[in-house]
Amino acid sequence: LGDQVTDNIVLAMSDGWQRITVEIMLLLHLITAYPIITNPPAQFFEQMLNIPSDFNWQRCAFRTLSVAFLLFVAETVPSFGAILDLVGASTVTLLTFVFPPYFYMKLADASIGRKEWVERKLPLWERIYCWGLIILGIAGGVCATVIAVNNIFSSSLSVPCYMMGDATNVTISAGGH
Repeated sequence: LGDQVTDNIVLAMSDGWQRITVEIMLLLHLITAYPIITNPPAQFFEQMLNIPSDFNWQRCAFRTLSVAFLLFVAETVPSFGAILDLVGASTVTLLTFVFPPYFYMKLADASIGRKEWVERKLPLWERIYCWGLIILGIAGGVCATVIAVNNIFSSSLSVPCYMMGDATNVTISAGGH
């Protein structure tokens, strides 16, 4: 399949019960994961804005506005795959290549001189290896982030659905069914 696969792999599947099953499972996952994923940032911003943590109208209004903002962003960005590329290029690179060896070295250095910890002194070759991973991760992350940002701005930007006029013919498809 290679280059012919779309950003949404489900669209590459042939019609049938397998595709319907996958779409139903994805829907169930999204419905159940969305509140879990959005709750920590919502609580953080509610605390910043001094919104009481008990059930009240301010909390409902804030969360409604948060969902409306996320909906606006989702409808405005023409290609979700480009956003996934940007997130993967920046955050996943940091979480995979940069932070683990860096924090490993920091913890090993912090263990020196602490009686309650097992002392861990890193040999020079291990420290060089960790720094090599960090430099490689930063270089790859910067390159991938630049390419992802370039792809976002160089792609043909389509008009969001909320800006289309009445004369525009809009076809809404539910995955080819």
